[in-house]
Amino acid sequence: MSERRDTGRYESIQHFSNFPAKVFVTSIRSSAYHWHYDYELIGVLKGRVDVLYGIYGPEPQPLDAGDIILINPKDVHGLRGIDPDNVCLCVQFSPSLLEPVPAGMNYYFYLNSADERHRPKLPMTDYMHDISRIALANRREDTDAYLRKNAWLYMLLADLVKGAQYELQSASLNNEQDMKLVMSISGYIDGNLSSENLAGSICREFGLSEKGVYLLLKNVMGLTLKELIDIARLEHACSLLQDTSISLQVISDRCGYSGEATFYRRFKSAMGVTPGEYRKGLKANTIGQDVQDYLSYDEYGVGVLLDQWAEK
Repeated sequence: MSERRDTGRYESIQHFSNFPAKVFVTSIRSSAYHWHYDYELIGVLKGRVDVLYGIYGPEPQPLDAGDIILINPKDVHGLRGIDPDNVCLCVQFSPSLLEPVPAGMNYYFYLNSADERHRPKLPMTDYMHDISRIALANRREDTDAYLRKNAWLYMLLADLVKGAQYELQSASLNNEQDMKLVMSISGYIDGNLSSENLAGSICREFGLSEKGVYLLLKNVMGLTLKELIDIARLEHACSLLQDTSISLQVISDRCGYSGEATFYRRFKSAMGVTPGEYRKGLKANTIGQDVQDYLSYDEYGVGVLLDQWAEK
């Protein structure tokens, strides 16, 4: 699984030397808004999930069984399980696997089987076929499976370049110093959500102008400061809602909302449910403390699903 950093929004994805992709099957109830440097393909094997693109992004993208979506590097996103029995297959891989590309450029793919505008030239089942075969081989440890999963991974990459809509975009030249500064700003936001004029405090704390903060965050994360603050407030609210002894008014105050009505409105707009409804849903299931809220699933049933999609 991916490792969560203290900022709570950046996921560092670990790859092993013998296979350059992260592959896992899970049932998803929800995930906090997060981003990473990897591409992430999400295929729904069973049920339905919604993909959320930031709280100011487009409408949630519904994915049903057989649908697949590709999340591009540094796209801030979250997931919401609409069907509690959903099963999803995720394949995460580094942009370096798609080299060579023109210097200073990266592929930005448009692959979403739930959006007619993003239909690829190849049948969508080809991509489900690719990732299901990768996942099946990944569940085995013999040499044959090792060779095959690497072969199918590169077949998947070839199918993306051949069949998916994409454009070449300028790669962000973020240096390590900029990244550390963004992480520091994000950590400061997490620790000061209830502060008045948080944006002004950030500028003073880090010696930046409003324009400087805007350009830094847009370049590194593609977000404005307001968007970053609102995402942090939403994530903190989700965490506090796990404790039923804390009232909604107190949560609203601790997260820096101007009032309970504002908290209610913005939470429902982002999450699709009210804070009270979200809290009731937490009671029905055991919730983890990590970025991702992944649920258990039937291991044998997953094998059957992968076999079905691998043969389609």
